[in-house]
Amino acid sequence: MSTAIIHPAQPEQILKALTKVWTSVGQEQKQQGKPTVLRASSMTLIVATDEQDGGFSASQTIADLMQSHPSRGIVLAVSEKAERDLEARVLAQCWKPFGKAEQICCEQIEITSAPASWPNIGPTVIGIIPADLPVILWCRHRAALKPSAGPDQKAGLEAVMNLSSKVIVDSKDEDPSGALGILGEWRARGRVVADLEWTRLTRWREPIAHLFDNPAAGNGLSNFNAIEIAYTGEKPSSSVLYMAGWLSAPYRANVLVINTKGPAPGLKRIRMRSKSEMIELDRTSCDCMTLRSSNGRERQYSFNEASLYTLLNEELSILGPDPAFDLAFTRAQEFVF
Repeated sequence: MSTAIIHPAQPEQILKALTKVWTSVGQEQKQQGKPTVLRASSMTLIVATDEQDGGFSASQTIADLMQSHPSRGIVLAVSEKAERDLEARVLAQCWKPFGKAEQICCEQIEITSAPASWPNIGPTVIGIIPADLPVILWCRHRAALKPSAGPDQKAGLEAVMNLSSKVIVDSKDEDPSGALGILGEWRARGRVVADLEWTRLTRWREPIAHLFDNPAAGNGLSNFNAIEIAYTGEKPSSSVLYMAGWLSAPYRANVLVINTKGPAPGLKRIRMRSKSEMIELDRTSCDCMTLRSSNGRERQYSFNEASLYTLLNEELSILGPDPAFDLAFTRAQEFVF
């Protein structure tokens, strides 16, 4: 892995450093008598973070994702510990696919910004984005979903969002009312938004979808007009509201959201009733989920916590709008406001 440090982090200097990195990688391969390196990129993946580790964990996740989603990875880390206004590190991430002789390499740019320089990050980012490729922003900045965030914090985020074709956030630990309100504002401006709290619902949505994917069964989702969603914890999370929106949006079913006891905070149980059948999907433990039906059906599913890599890998597979999420989000807002 070849690297270069750039200060000041100006676009032209970063691009020159990238050229030097690729030249260095090619020379190393030639000296070792190895096949030519393949340079791959299908998107620009940007991460904006103000975490205490200075973007280290975000960089590691991007490196892992590159094998499934080759990209130019850009990590924007805001840090109180930054010694300079803007400093960049450029490197190449390489791996050898199983059974192949060639190495595949992607490029990664890590920019560390002092808080005072963060509002002006936009011109730097726009100068290092390749043309004609989708730009995905994974926003880990704590100010993103907080209505009380200061104008300087929001200015930097706005600048990067304006360059992005899709914005991915995670409302897991946020107040759902405030988070959904902000996401609603972004959507109203035409932004394509994704929330990893919605993505976590895939393990719930798949068993339910399988129940109704056979038209010959004669008992479709439209027949289940009474739905009860139970959650644990102090208040319903965004995922609980998304589930309520997803199940009720197509046919405007009646939904009751209740609090209950369970193995861990979050979505605990979904119970759907029609005139002839009751179906229940229950998180019976931290690692198990059980599907039961009044007609005698019963099945268990694994309920392992999805990794950050798994969630992002799923979201990066949808570069444009997600119609299912859009419908669920619109309906979920009605349960909050």
